[in-house]
Amino acid sequence: MAKNLNVLVVDDEPDVCWALDMLLSKHGHTVDTVSSGAAALSWLNSRSGVCNLVLVDAKLGDIEGVELAKRIRSDTSCAAPVILVSGYFYKDDSVIQTSLNAGIISAFVTKPFRHEEILSAIHAVMSTQK
Repeated sequence: MAKNLNVLVVDDEPDVCWALDMLLSKHGHTVDTVSSGAAALSWLNSRSGVCNLVLVDAKLGDIEGVELAKRIRSDTSCAAPVILVSGYFYKDDSVIQTSLNAGIISAFVTKPFRHEEILSAIHAVMSTQK
């Protein structure tokens, strides 16, 4: 797996943010967490170029995760891959398949997830990056 990634975790559940921070930090990554779409867009706009990966919850208080992924592309200069993490959708849901096929998201992981699932998705996504 790529080392020393700068990862932004966007999730409104503090326990999920904590778990992802602990897991990814243990693997040598720098993790920042925010709890809303607005905070994610603000963070990305203030730190242009320092984010290598974004993990986004599908259901946030202020925006849907897929819509946030679109706004990350349209409203920020962030080109980092976006992995959608959700307890509401499954990989075969049409919204997920459409988003994957359109390149809006790079991968999808279902909650609750095992550590290996997140790490595997990150490895797969980052191995396709230049």
